[in-house]
Amino acid sequence: MSREIPTAAPTHEKPYDNCSVVGVYSHSTDVVDTAYQGLVESNHRGQEGSGIVVGSKSRFAIQKDSGLAEIVFGVKHSLPRVKRAYVAIGHNRYSTSGSIAETQPFLEDGIAIAHNGNLTNITTLREKYNLPETIEGASSDTRMALAVINRMEGDEIHRIVTALPQFEGAYSFVFATKKGLVAARDPKGFRPLSLGKLKGGDGYVVASETSAFNSMGAEFVRDVMPGETLLISKEGLQTLALHKESQLAQCIFELIYIARPDSVVFGIPVMEFRKRQGAILARHLPPNIDVIMPVPRSGISASLGVAADHVSRGSTIEYSEGLYTNPYRGKRDGPRTFIRPSDRRIAATKKYSVIESEVRGKRIALVDDSIVRGSIEIIVQKLRDAGAIEVHLLVASPPLKHACYMGVDFGDNELIANQYPNQEERARKLGLDSLYHLSYAELMEAALGNPVSKRIQNPATLFEEHGYCGACFTGRYPISIEGVIKKIS
Repeated sequence: MSREIPTAAPTHEKPYDNCSVVGVYSHSTDVVDTAYQGLVESNHRGQEGSGIVVGSKSRFAIQKDSGLAEIVFGVKHSLPRVKRAYVAIGHNRYSTSGSIAETQPFLEDGIAIAHNGNLTNITTLREKYNLPETIEGASSDTRMALAVINRMEGDEIHRIVTALPQFEGAYSFVFATKKGLVAARDPKGFRPLSLGKLKGGDGYVVASETSAFNSMGAEFVRDVMPGETLLISKEGLQTLALHKESQLAQCIFELIYIARPDSVVFGIPVMEFRKRQGAILARHLPPNIDVIMPVPRSGISASLGVAADHVSRGSTIEYSEGLYTNPYRGKRDGPRTFIRPSDRRIAATKKYSVIESEVRGKRIALVDDSIVRGSIEIIVQKLRDAGAIEVHLLVASPPLKHACYMGVDFGDNELIANQYPNQEERARKLGLDSLYHLSYAELMEAALGNPVSKRIQNPATLFEEHGYCGACFTGRYPISIEGVIKKIS
């Protein structure tokens, strides 16, 4: 979308992925309800808008609005319906700017599109094909991508296949057409996209994460391959194109934070990865710690890994979820609003409460997956107010220092690691007795399941060497970002 500069900081303290996508093809299953179930299970990837397109041989129907999937389709609207429907796609949106017109899917000339990621060359394509700044009120890269597709010759499938090689950046696409469901993933494999088969049915589903498959009534088959364009139709599965690249760039932050712990992403069970992060963090636990405590909910998996490692060595350190967050606070059915930093602090203060009996008189090791802006300072003060003697923080990732241009919401100017580059100074700012981040090599050890090779001399190249994108840590972007328009400002 066109770059918009917010007048104040967003409410959230963690990165957010831009969206999730789902797709369903079946002649014997309610494809609309199946897509809806997938969206509900994928709302962690986007809460600001939800939409579904359903199609048959003769027509399409579309419904979308702001809010969670259950709000959009359970309160505001009913599910879209057409007779003898056999294909449906859905989308959950996250954005800090833009109107309801930007909510996906988009539908034009017999093709519906939903997208997870960010295209980095859409400005060039807009100029090449003389596209307007906005189409029906939408200016996002996804809307422009659909316009580019429909500038191609041929039927719907041929147009999609012809246009896809022109797109650069991160994309996991799903398309609904009269012929069937098309799923496509960029050649570097930035974002996940998985294929499942409906249990006892004749159809298939695709989703951003495998955690959606259970509620969709499907079993995992395989990942859509990086660079693959896959058609699901009455003829079954057909790979229409496969554009291979020698170097993958799978987003390591999917494993660290974005994905649900019950998903398998890039072939790695997420919960196992995060527990390995915790086991590595356990090597750096300060002496005389009484309690290992996760920052809810993002630090739970890694903190279990820390605790399990110490239990295996006969340690008597307690594990306690002494911090509590109200899961109903902050839920709303529209886009997130921008608030002043002072208001954001008030919101964060209300978000967390401390169970004093778990804290008083104890030395606490907090565990979290990442630090973005610094709400941890509020948590630390609450723990001290409740009687904690010491508060240390173990972070299951390196410091975030660089903006993401591949579909995750944070900019480099808002990152606390850039505001306080010195780690000891950053610890003091946050009110901590000590602060430890996983190193690049330790993070890759968690991903690989074993220590990385000592032959790699430059730590910043560890991610590329193993097929991951770690640009948010290193600043080494795997593709050109010159002239990119970020979805999230």
